Amino acid sequence: MADVFISYRKADRAKAEALAKALKVENLDVWWDTQLETGQTFDEKIQAALQAAKAVIVIWSKESVKSDWVRAEGAFGRERGILVPAMIQRVNIPVPFNLVHTADLIGWNGDRAHKGYCDVVKQVKTLANKTHVKPLKPPPNPALRNVWRAIAAVAVIAVAGASVWFFQPWQYFDPNAQAEALAKAEAAKVESSRAKLAPFGVELADFNTMTGHEVAARKFKPETMAQLQTLADSGEPAALALICAVETWDYDARGNDEDKLSATCSQAAEAGDPIGHVYHADFLTTAALYDPRVDSENAELTATAEYKKAADLGVGWGQYFYGMRLFNGEGVEADPIAAEPILKSASEGGLPAGDFGLGMIYFSGKVAGPPPDQAFALIKKAADAGFDEAQFDLCNRLVGGWDWTEDLDAALTYCKASSTSATPYTAEKSKAFVPDVERRIAERDAAPATPTDGTAPPDTPAPN
Repeated sequence: MADVFISYRKADRAKAEALAKALKVENLDVWWDTQLETGQTFDEKIQAALQAAKAVIVIWSKESVKSDWVRAEGAFGRERGILVPAMIQRVNIPVPFNLVHTADLIGWNGDRAHKGYCDVVKQVKTLANKTHVKPLKPPPNPALRNVWRAIAAVAVIAVAGASVWFFQPWQYFDPNAQAEALAKAEAAKVESSRAKLAPFGVELADFNTMTGHEVAARKFKPETMAQLQTLADSGEPAALALICAVETWDYDARGNDEDKLSATCSQAAEAGDPIGHVYHADFLTTAALYDPRVDSENAELTATAEYKKAADLGVGWGQYFYGMRLFNGEGVEADPIAAEPILKSASEGGLPAGDFGLGMIYFSGKVAGPPPDQAFALIKKAADAGFDEAQFDLCNRLVGGWDWTEDLDAALTYCKASSTSATPYTAEKSKAFVPDVERRIAERDAAPATPTDGTAPPDTPAPN
């Protein structure tokens, strides 16, 4: 009885063979159609192998999604509860297979430390009841590999004379030094990936300073969409994140395949650029509003979890959105006290949205903090830095009659600023305020001045 049956399209034979060889090294018994012997009935042998297998891997590609054989074998695995789907190309997985978690093997080159491959191995070993079976050869250690890559890179630089410094390789056996080296390596990978977005109008720092909505609306060049899709299909982390943001916020293209977009955003979250978690959460939040098929409660829970992942990775936007959800109790139990340090991290990282979030929780009185004038100063700081939500807050707050001193001139300035927001909802509600504030200013300016010495204003008849 084979541990795993591999279903694939002939065009993907090389990838299927690489997967079969890797799984055998994991000490798994693999069946795929090269094991058919001369004279055997093709249909009967495959059916027997499927029935005997403990797991069925389906390799999804542009060719396999069109194959009746692959779909039939996938359906057999799904009905038995042993289906392990893996995607090697960016495709729209057919219903109902798109409802099953799919491992991402896009760009996989046989690396047994690859995240998507490890996901496949874990699922297969669980189904085959071999979770404690050791592989024939241990997989490479990504951390150690990155360390030696760093050592090699430094050695090359030293030999070339590009840098003169004393390198001490034993320092990498120190856990703190290892963690620091790995963090630098990951940051370098993220930066390298984002650098590839220049042809699409997006600069390195845009993901850190702008919301996904702003990046999509103000930076991305729509005419480069085909090229971006090609780069995303290669598994490039930053390209996946960007295409998720662009298609999430493209209101004019809402007729697009939502299932495909959902898969893209999910892949963006796991591809390696931490901003992918934020954009995946953005997609889930918006999908809960316009897609009737979406379970809005579950979408909110998942979105909050994605924002938290980004926050834990030190992403400013993740800290802001997760902090505000903690404050408001969206997708998580409300905890303003826990929200405060997270929003502080965003603020200390230079994100204006973090200042706005802190100002809002301090104004609420649910967290012990600075007096109202300092809370107001935080919101104003964010608004003056261009954060649209802070601008709208002051547009509303400074009109008066709420909880702050009226300042109509300042209110009008902030109303007009937030009316240019990349977010249509924020822009429209800000525009609605402008005529009313302008009317109030006109009425104020037309009213006769009131003397400060207690006497009657000019042209006021004296009492009889």
